[in-house]
Amino acid sequence: MSLEAFEAQLRVGRPVVIKGAMDHWPALNERPWRSRAYLLEKTFGGRRLVPVEVGRSYTDEGWGQRIVTFGEFMEGYLTGGDEGNGMGYLAQHDLFTQIPSLRNDICIPDYCYTDPPPPAPGTPLAARSPMPKLEEPMLNAWFGPAGTVSPLHTDPYHNVLCQIVGRKYVILYAPEESQKVYPRGVEGGGVDMSNTSEVDVENVDEERWPLFKEAEYVECILKEGECLYIPVGWWHYVRSLTVSFSVSFWWN
Repeated sequence: MSLEAFEAQLRVGRPVVIKGAMDHWPALNERPWRSRAYLLEKTFGGRRLVPVEVGRSYTDEGWGQRIVTFGEFMEGYLTGGDEGNGMGYLAQHDLFTQIPSLRNDICIPDYCYTDPPPPAPGTPLAARSPMPKLEEPMLNAWFGPAGTVSPLHTDPYHNVLCQIVGRKYVILYAPEESQKVYPRGVEGGGVDMSNTSEVDVENVDEERWPLFKEAEYVECILKEGECLYIPVGWWHYVRSLTVSFSVSFWWN
């Protein structure tokens, strides 16, 4: 997609899958992130420490976090070497500050240097104080086995989600559907969870969440080498269908 076409998409304010924008990335070619040996080499033989979310989703009971070596993560969680570990997800982690050499394997999409619109008037994010302007796009890594889930939530920034390894299922709801997806509120300890839905998208209790079935949505399977633009304020639920390595680029 050309930059001009993408800027037109920004004005439309709807998600879009973009193909071909990552074809030149070393992470997909000469320095492949699908290679276990390459990732171990870049993490000092797997000795780098990384934070791992333990559990299917951060909204599930019993969810927690552990600090493990990258090698332990790959052996114990990614390849299913130890079933007693449960589900593990290296999620929303600034991996590239920790391991700068991996940063050289990817490129910030030019789309992230556009000037996107603010949250749509009348939507939950529009009612809040605007987020400070980012000087540079914010990068996060998402690496885990099949079955890891990001529950239905919104981001405070525009997002280009780039799929480097594997496939993910994504379902998205416009900001105008917010009341139908039942946002959480302030929970125990004063944590504001209003950016996360109460609804378990793939196990809907219709008595508890009767309006959810009326919410309009779009969905896709994001394949290796594809990008998904998620406008600010759009609710999205993401589930890995295979071992998956993604990078999100937030900007405003």
